[in-house]
Amino acid sequence: MLGLPSQQVLKALRHPLLRNPLRSPLRHPLRSPLRHPLRSPLRHPLRSRLRHPLRHPLLRNPLRSPLLDPLLDPLRNPLHARPAHTEQAPFSGPPSHATIARRFSSQPNPLTFTEKRTKDRGEFIDIHDIGGVEPEDYDVLITDIDNNTLRSEVAELIGIPYLKKATKEEANNVVEIGHGITYGRKFRIIFPCVVSFEDKAHWVFFIVDTGAPLTYLSAQAGKLLSIGSDPAPVKIAGYIHPVYLSPEHSHFANVNILGNDFCTAYNVALGPRRNNRTVELLFGWGTKWEPKPKL
Repeated sequence: MLGLPSQQVLKALRHPLLRNPLRSPLRHPLRSPLRHPLRSPLRHPLRSRLRHPLRHPLLRNPLRSPLLDPLLDPLRNPLHARPAHTEQAPFSGPPSHATIARRFSSQPNPLTFTEKRTKDRGEFIDIHDIGGVEPEDYDVLITDIDNNTLRSEVAELIGIPYLKKATKEEANNVVEIGHGITYGRKFRIIFPCVVSFEDKAHWVFFIVDTGAPLTYLSAQAGKLLSIGSDPAPVKIAGYIHPVYLSPEHSHFANVNILGNDFCTAYNVALGPRRNNRTVELLFGWGTKWEPKPKL
């Protein structure tokens, strides 16, 4: 056997490549992926994932491909996009008084629309905005009116003594049109009315301040009506409403403030002024009253 010893021949025959050539991938075409197309994934379409659609993970099932399936692509199919605010926006137009009037009289109201959109978006809400208004958070500098002014000059103009005791009938009378005056060079609107609490009732002169968030009674009026530091449900011109004592260290401790909370609750509107001296307060404006037509 080629001049080799018998032991070396036997050893050579035991080699896997020489013992059976069919097991050698380099010498047998069926074992070589480079010489046989059936074994080459690059040359055979059934073995190549790039050339055969059934082997490619994106082409094998188009429902799994967000680029080929419009149902999964939010840019091509808005049904699967993130839900947006689809409510009709408030009216907008050219800058004019007519645009402002239409914007606030049409639906949706811009104020409620903004609040709803902020809530839907989950935007940040300051924890200090949660809850009611603290009476001490408001202050206004009133230097032209104090307790002495209300008892003297203002009482003389109105014709009723300040903090005079009122009858039960006067306390239960529900006012629909209140009459007041404008006082001083700062045109303070003063509204005289009866304020009652439990079995006590007195004539109180309020300064109408729609910038005030709450309604306040002076220290003198609160003492006569036995009102403490807690809010008390009193009757103002026949309407039940909570009032607070004017803060002791505020700049309006000795005057009474008819705030925006009362005006909003009972739809109080200021009527036409006569000679810039008197004014009317219309209660229930928008529900019982209608503006007079222009002649």
